[in-house]
Amino acid sequence: MKGMLTVAIGATLVFARIGLATPPGPGQHFDCTDGGTSSCATDDTGCVSNQKGHLGCSSKIGKAFAKAVKSVITCHAKQATMRFKGSSENGAGTSEENCEENPGNSAKGKLDAALTKLAASGICDPVQLSNAAAEEAVLFGAGPGSLDGQNGDVFCDSASGALIGDDDSGSVPNSADNLKCSTTVGKMVAKLVAFAAKCHDKMNKSFFKAVDFDEELCEETNPVSHAGALDKYNQQRDKLAALGICPPCLDSAHLDALSASVLGQVETANQLVYPCNLGP
Repeated sequence: MKGMLTVAIGATLVFARIGLATPPGPGQHFDCTDGGTSSCATDDTGCVSNQKGHLGCSSKIGKAFAKAVKSVITCHAKQATMRFKGSSENGAGTSEENCEENPGNSAKGKLDAALTKLAASGICDPVQLSNAAAEEAVLFGAGPGSLDGQNGDVFCDSASGALIGDDDSGSVPNSADNLKCSTTVGKMVAKLVAFAAKCHDKMNKSFFKAVDFDEELCEETNPVSHAGALDKYNQQRDKLAALGICPPCLDSAHLDALSASVLGQVETANQLVYPCNLGP
């Protein structure tokens, strides 16, 4: 009897702990504003997927956009390299447009194909698809929040006096070292976006299964493993500083500001990838 009583009390305590510490569940906000008492992602917008199909859809949308961002950054690096080697604005610009937006095998073409496939799959809520279309319009548009508009954050040194041109912001690097630095920073940004998107996907899948997940350790800095997304970005930042190849606009302080801006944009866009109030 005493043994049975001990087991019963132990089970009660376990269930009590589970009740007191649960992450937000399906349909609830990541920040625990409408449910959940643990693993609250206070700086992440959006909600936990409310059913399995929507979970799969959001996961695929996040991955597709991360790939698109990486592809566009690669296109911009090729364009800047062409301009540095003497290509005209028009010549380098035409090459960049073919790489970035023309139908087929371009960055936008691949994203369009992925979203079209998702629409045909029947697993997505219409809101997920409309959000994806809206985000695509921003990233491939002409505003300051577009990928073209933000190109000047990476190719920022105006010492050459030559603009990259076409519809892309930024300046032609003034030296081979500066070109190497800027293209490296572009790769760092692409990896940061991809890693952050992966962390959000892991968080959503964990919460959907009622499993705790520390999104901050994954996305930013992990004091034990030093394997967070921002950890890896900062490690490359320090390598660049030691090499001494970067222009003043890409010193460590500016790179810190750039990573904060990039992560802020990913956090804000999270509600588009993981929307709330979806249908059944």
